[in-house]
Formats: sequence, structure tokens, C-alpha cells
Amino acid sequence: MGIEKIIREKVNRLYLIKHHLFRKAKKNQLTRVVEDICGLHAQASTTPYLSLWGRVEDFQNALLDQVLFKDKILVKTWCMRGTLHIIPSEDLPVYNKALRRMWLEQHEPSNHAPGWPSIEERKRLIYPKILEALSQQPLARSDLGARLRQLLKDDSMPYQSFFSAWGGILKETAYQGLTVHAQPCGRESCFARLDEWLPHINLDKIDEDQAKERLLIKYLHGYGPASLQDFSTWSGLNVTDFKKTVESVRSQLEEIEIEGVKGRFLMLREDLKTLDSIDLKEKAPVSLLPKFDSILLGHKDRTRIIEDEYRKYVFKPKVGDIAATVLVDGKVVGTWSQEKSRRVLAVMVTPFEKIRKEDLKEVEEKARELSQFMGFDELEFSTVS
Repeated sequence: MGIEKIIREKVNRLYLIKHHLFRKAKKNQLTRVVEDICGLHAQASTTPYLSLWGRVEDFQNALLDQVLFKDKILVKTWCMRGTLHIIPSEDLPVYNKALRRMWLEQHEPSNHAPGWPSIEERKRLIYPKILEALSQQPLARSDLGARLRQLLKDDSMPYQSFFSAWGGILKETAYQGLTVHAQPCGRESCFARLDEWLPHINLDKIDEDQAKERLLIKYLHGYGPASLQDFSTWSGLNVTDFKKTVESVRSQLEEIEIEGVKGRFLMLREDLKTLDSIDLKEKAPVSLLPKFDSILLGHKDRTRIIEDEYRKYVFKPKVGDIAATVLVDGKVVGTWSQEKSRRVLAVMVTPFEKIRKEDLKEVEEKARELSQFMGFDELEFSTVS
């Protein structure tokens, strides 16, 4: 039997279904949504809330705050590609063990400023004092830096560079399994000891090989069909590291081809039934995706969701930005931005090409829903050429 070839439209629709962008999930399935999409991208503070607004019925910001900071069913920390994500707390051992060595060996040496102590000194001297400083309560970066200075009694240390807003030593201690993000301290990020914030989580219950196997399965559940290069781009791990992992889970996988796309792709065998049941006659709803939405970051080859000629309007690596996008029938057709006044939310859409009248009407209605979600009385909607 030969390799099955799937039409690109069906693959695209499968992504929407898996990401709850075809049909929204119920409110009580919020944590399931986060699990299904392999975490909410959280570099920008508003992204997790807007990502869930587009995926969960009757979503309100307080729902995420409750499960993240009160119930602690979710946790915010650095994961894929050295970026902040919100993931299920129970899955933290998988993400941490699968990604830890990658970060510490490949990225950590270039992650700190000149003048830092060696990694051995940081482990022996700095880490224990950070944990001591956090033993009473979570602290903001500025307070943690001041407390660390008191505990070390050594003004030669480059304290300010330790606590960079880009992560600094707290990104390192997160990958080392020592710290996580806590509830914000006002407008500042706040940090806690992992063993006190999530005392029931044991990172050592799984080894690195097992963690990589489970992470690959999770990824394919949310982003398959995908190539190993797609997985590498998403995770930050080297392709060569995962050949053994693929063979370990081969019995759960199916290899397919996608019409019009070069190469072969892996997907979970259990997803073949979902793929076969897809009816393309049913139009996918319009979505307004926030900056850095997870579905835009799942593949190296993004032609299944955006045409190559338009990528430059969305992905802007030189300034570290990924634009908020408009999704029509599963394809990115433009970007959007907003301006706020006291009572009015202005939403401006910049289409790549002319959007059909009926689709533009649906985009405007989605913008109206957004304005209501954000608590504005009025909406001003416009398109920008």
C-alpha cells in the first residue's frame, strides 16, 4: 500500500479543528484547549487571553487567571524556542525534561551578559540564594535583585544583568526546574519557587527520552501532519535528536503526503478518522488572531495557512514581532491592529488582497464581538490599503 496523499484544504481544516478555531470549546474545557494546542504563547501579556477568546465560548479573562494563578492547573514558564508559554501544570515534566538540555547547551551560553559568574558558580552560589530569597513569597524582578544583593553581600556581582526583562537568570532557573512565573506583582512579572508554587509536581518522574516521545505525540496531536523540520522549528530542538524518538513511537504514526507541498509528513494514526470525516462544504468561521498566536508558530512551512508572498507582513524577525492576523476559511488574509479610546475600540484591518464582501462583513462582526469582550461601548471598524 502506497503513501496516502491528502488535499491541502483538508489538512488546513484539521489544524482549525485541533486548535478549536473551527468550533469553540465550552468554558469548562479551557485547560483542554491549552493542552490541545501545546500551550498558549505568552511573550505578549494579552496574547493568552485573546487566543482563548477566539477558542472558548463565553470566555472572560478571569477564567484564565483562576486556573493559572489560583487553581494552578496551568503554569507560565519558558518552553519552546526559549519563549514564554502557559501549559498544563501536569505536563511541566514533559516540556521541561524534553527541552532543558537543548536550552542549557545550545542557547544558554549566549543568553547572559558579560561578567556573569560561570555556570558552576551560578549553580553553587546564585541559584541557592535565589531560592532563599523566594522562600517567603513570590517576588518581582526588582525585589528579587535587591534581596539577592543583600544575601550575597557582594557588590561586584552584575545584579542588574541577572534580571533582564528578556529572561536572564530566571529563564535559566526555569529550565533548571527551580522557578516559574507567579501571579503578577502589579504590572511587574513575579516569580516563585517551583517546589512551593507547584509542590505536587515532580520533574524527575520522567526521563529525557520519555519526555521527547510524549512531546512529539503532543505536538502531532495539535499540529500534525507535520515534518520533523516543522517539529524542530516549533520546539527549538535539532532534527537529528529526534530520529530515535520518531522510531520509538512509530507504531502510533502514519506517514502521508500533502498535495502541492513537498516532502512527507507525520500524523497520529488516530487522527486519520477525523481527517476522513471532514466536510469542506462547511465554511470555517472568521478568526481575529492576536500577535504570536500559537497556530502561526507550529510549522517551518507555513504555506498551509499563509501564502509565502504575504509572510513578510506577518513575520518580522528583525523586530521580534508576529502580527495579529485575520483568518478567513483557514487562511491568513490580512493583519489587524487596534486603537483604544475611553469608550471606543477602533479595529483596522489591512488585507493582503481584496476580501469578499460577505467575508469582510463577518470580520467586522468578529471585531464587534472583540470590542464587547474588551468592555468598549462602541466599535469603529475600517480597512486600510
